[in-house]
This record gives sequence, structure tokens and C-alpha cells, in this order.
Amino acid sequence: MASRGESLLQAVREYADNVLRHGKDRYGSDATPLFADGLNVRTGEHVRWKSDGQEWILSNLANQQHLFRTLSGLSRLTGEGRYREAADQALSYAFRELRYGGLLCWGGHMAFDLAGKKQVYASDKGPQHELKCHFPYYEWMYEVNPAATRSYIEALWDSHITDWSNLEFSRHGKPKTPPEGGVWSREYAGGDVFFEGQGLTFINAGSDLVYAASQLYRFGGDDKPLQWAKRLARRYVETRNSNTGLGGYQFSISILPGPRGRGDRAIEQFGEQLRREQPIEAKLTSVGQLRTILGPAALCKLTLAETLGEAGREFGQWAAEDLIAYAAHAYDMHDNTFHPILTSGVRLTGITMEKDGYYGRRGDVFKPVHGDALLFWSYVRGFRFTAQPLLWSVARNIGLHLGLGDIGAVPGAAPALEAVSGLLDPHAILALLELYRWSGTEPYLDAAERFGMNLLRSSFRDGYFHRSAESENVKLDCPEALILLQLAAALSGRAEEVPAYVGGQSFFGAAYDGHGHQIDNSLLYR
Repeated sequence: MASRGESLLQAVREYADNVLRHGKDRYGSDATPLFADGLNVRTGEHVRWKSDGQEWILSNLANQQHLFRTLSGLSRLTGEGRYREAADQALSYAFRELRYGGLLCWGGHMAFDLAGKKQVYASDKGPQHELKCHFPYYEWMYEVNPAATRSYIEALWDSHITDWSNLEFSRHGKPKTPPEGGVWSREYAGGDVFFEGQGLTFINAGSDLVYAASQLYRFGGDDKPLQWAKRLARRYVETRNSNTGLGGYQFSISILPGPRGRGDRAIEQFGEQLRREQPIEAKLTSVGQLRTILGPAALCKLTLAETLGEAGREFGQWAAEDLIAYAAHAYDMHDNTFHPILTSGVRLTGITMEKDGYYGRRGDVFKPVHGDALLFWSYVRGFRFTAQPLLWSVARNIGLHLGLGDIGAVPGAAPALEAVSGLLDPHAILALLELYRWSGTEPYLDAAERFGMNLLRSSFRDGYFHRSAESENVKLDCPEALILLQLAAALSGRAEEVPAYVGGQSFFGAAYDGHGHQIDNSLLYR
């Protein structure tokens, strides 16, 4: 009789076997151990990116972190080392051959072309290093090459931080020569937030910096990078409105010089229309930004709180405070909606934009967004860290509106969960596994198993996980495989053997011939 989770494990194994068989570099006599980013399941050809008349077979290791976590976890669960070995070979090659100064040729705008055996980058961005909630698998990187991993993290901070005294940074970075005293030897002054600078201190890029530096403390107990990580995370805390507790998406005001310069984009678009509120970018949270603050950014900090123990507790507390503040001021229980909002607490829902700008075109209307499975997971995880009743209430309400049933009227109450076939977001599995981990109550694990089987039946075809029924292209890096492997491990009592899904994302953004600037996820895989 098959053990619980065996069908899930076998599907992930089949997917991994196909990736190893069909996803690796196959070009020329000097084929590398790297993987292509995507594959057409009908033709078997690797997905191509068109740029300035060229066609690239992208291999972007920053966008393969779910894949590498899956291969590592699969070797642990099956005892077959070939999965982890394939991942190790790809990373070792990257550490040797895909360097961009002290950085790596990967991320939002850079990749490696397997066919041409060359580093490539977005023609409309230039050779810019960028991570935005990618959260690389640093534990594995450190196991493969500790020195290279440490030097990369140091180069990441050195290339993106433009002023160490106040931690202004840019989401785009280029290699620099490190100072004689080392990257962490600078002086920090702090000072007020909302200062004028040339960078855009977005929390999605800031979260990757915080996550990376914190890993160095985890690996070797080095307090200095952890101290810098906490200083940067605290900058977003310092943007909070004293009355509402709502924090912003950035902590500086962008003033870019030169012919393409601009002022603060919220002031430019709404300075007249919302004169009374005096909005600036750092105090205006769109629904997309809200999802990042409460989703990946919060999950990153909650992960650090768990993995670092007492040394990381502040990260978890800051994440929980964000979840609480936005629940109190931006969330409506009756219809499960989160609203665009100023950090003063003024909601923007229903306001028609009078000018074109960063937030939309003239005539567009600010609209709310429904709480989804990602936010369901985030609020469950926040509750597990704090035991705060409001976080439970929001998580319960989102679950009810998603059709998952009742996680429990109050913490500890018996759940009444449903098997929903129409909801296919794998983050719901993670939320249910969090509830099982917190309570040890079997109905949560049973519901996660039912949901996992629904997801498997709907998305697993031709030996791959599909994001869309219409697209023939599949992205080889997929959270579905990793999350279902985590579920299989939990069902067999081996949950700790599979690397955690941190809430990271993968994307490549560049000009695509005939289409302008595009994101690979939406252009090629949906």
C-alpha cells in the first residue's frame, strides 16, 4: 500500500527527471551544466527571448531557486544524489564563469544565453544587477562554496548601497571595488527617513538585501552583517505613521538628476488632486505594494525570525506589526478586500485619477484587491509567530472567502475545512501546513493533502507543472513542485528534510522585439 504523499512525490520526481533530461544546456560542443529557464512541451525546444534581432536561450539562476530547492529536497527524500548533484554542478559553474565583478550574472535584467555562451542583459536597462524578492537558496550556496557565497553577499550590498550613512540604495547595482576595511566597516548615522536621494528604496529590493546579510550571521555568527540588515529593515519601520502604524513601500524620496530626471511620482500625479493629504511615494501604498509588504516582505522577515532564533526576533515583530496595522486600517472583513491607502489612514479606493502618472492613467480609479492565498498564508504565519488574535481573525476570514471553510472560530477551535477544487493557488497548502505545524491537528494536514491532490490533477501535465491551460511553454522553476514536495514530506513525517519555500519570486524583465519592455512570466508563460 502506497504511503501518504507517494503520488505527490512521484509527480515531483517525474518533473525533476524531465528537467534533468530536457532542460539542460544542449548547445554546441561545450555544453554547460546550466538549465534553461523554460521549455515548450509540444516541441521540446527551449523558450527563446528576442532582443535586437537576436534570440537568446535564457539561463537565469536567480530565477531557478525553487528548482534548486526542489532538487535538493528530492535527493534528501529519495536518497538519489543525482538531483542535488545536478544543482551543485550548475551553481559551481556559475561561481566560476557567470561572475559580474563580485556579483553574479542573474536576476531581473541579466542572464546567460546558452546558445551563444555569453552573458546578456536587458537592452533597455543595461547590465544591471537586480534582485526583488528572489530570496536565493543561500544555505545550499554556502554548502557548495562558502567563500564565493560570502563574497557574493558582500558584493550585493556594496553594489546596491549608495550611501551607507543613511542606507540609501538602488534596486539596480553594478560591481564596485570594496573598501580596504571590508564591506561592513562603514559608519551609519541614520537620521530622518523621507530624505531626498537618487535611488528608489523599494521594499522588494530592500528585503533581498536584508535576507542576504542575515544569512552571513546564520552561517558564521558574524554580527556585523546582521546589524546592517536590522538597520535597513528598521528604515521601513521608521516610515510608519505614529497614529496608524502604517509603514511605506520606500523610505526615501527619489530626485533623479539629468534629462530623464523626475521628482516624487506621487507628488507629480496627485499633488494638486490630493493637496490636502500631501501624498509622497513613501506614504502612498498601492494594492500591488500592499501585497508585497504583507506578502513576500513579511514572509522574509518571519522566516528570519524562525531561522535565526532570538537574534532574529525583531524581524518577526516588525512583520507582525505591519500585518496588524494594515489589517486594522486597510482591510474590510465583510468582503475580504485590502484597500490602497495613505499611511495616514486615508483610503484611496474610488478616487478617479485626474492625471496620467506612475499609479495609472487619467480616468483610472483606485480599486481594492481581495485577500488571496498568499495573504492567507502570511497572516497564518504571522499568527503562529505572535498568537495575536487579530491575525487569526483576518486569516480565518480570508480562508472563508476563498472557500476553504473555517480554520476555527478562535485559535484552538475545531476547524471545518472544505475541499475546494476551483482554488489552485499553492500558497493555500502552505497556510494549512502552518496551521498543522502550529496545532498538530490532523484536519489541517488532511485538508492540505486534498488541496495538493486537486492542484496536482489540474496543473501537472506532460510531466511538467503548467501555470496556464493555454500556454505550451512551462517555466522550469515553479513553486508548485517545491510546495507539493513539502506537502509530501509533511505527510510522511519528514517535513524538515525539504528546503522551505520563502515566498520568493522569479522574473526577467527586458525589451522584447516588437513588444517593448516585458516580463517573462506574463509574455512567455501565460
